[in-house]
Amino acid sequence: MTTLSRRQFLRTSGTGVGLGLLAAGGLTGCATTIGPKTGRRVVVIGGGWGGATAAKYVRLADPSIEVVLLEPNKEFVSCPFSNLVLSGVKSIESMTFGYDGLRRHGVKILHQAATAIEPDKKRVRVGDDSIEYDRLIVSPGIDFLWEQVEGLPAAKDTVLHAWKAGPQTVALARQLQSIADGGVVVMSVPPVAYRCPPGPYERACQVAWYLKTNKPRAKLIVLD
Repeated sequence: MTTLSRRQFLRTSGTGVGLGLLAAGGLTGCATTIGPKTGRRVVVIGGGWGGATAAKYVRLADPSIEVVLLEPNKEFVSCPFSNLVLSGVKSIESMTFGYDGLRRHGVKILHQAATAIEPDKKRVRVGDDSIEYDRLIVSPGIDFLWEQVEGLPAAKDTVLHAWKAGPQTVALARQLQSIADGGVVVMSVPPVAYRCPPGPYERACQVAWYLKTNKPRAKLIVLD
């Protein structure tokens, strides 16, 4: 088994997803079923930054370990750095990754969601089936609970927030591009706590840079 120090992991994991995943395009088929466990197996729930990086480095550390990644989406859109799409520095395509790179490292990809964890039996429920594990890594990421606010699910796309990278990021960038030179952009900073406290200020800087560069008579108002 190859020894991987904490320092080596931290030094390389910053680019772990970029190296472990390939930009979207040319997606191949994925495993639809996982057979019975015959050796050591690590199951990873979630194929974002954390889960994909963990899956890759378990395989690099010891290729004899079977690694199964559970992720319902066939593409991963990175929230980190997605503010660069608003300013036009990056495209949404450069933030979008498939999973072929992980497959080349020997990670088995199952594009289904984990529905339950049964720690006493060391298995994860996936639909009507279950997958046994020796070790389990849980990295499902975060999402919005729209139903907690009455009426919000139906109105969530009315006022764009783009706090989750994807179609709204592109739509918000287009709105910025369409405002008149001399127009006003107003953004609010959500109350803490949330996963990335610097995110709103990074966004404000990117929007301000875009306006100064492309629409110098426009202004940005930040409500904090």
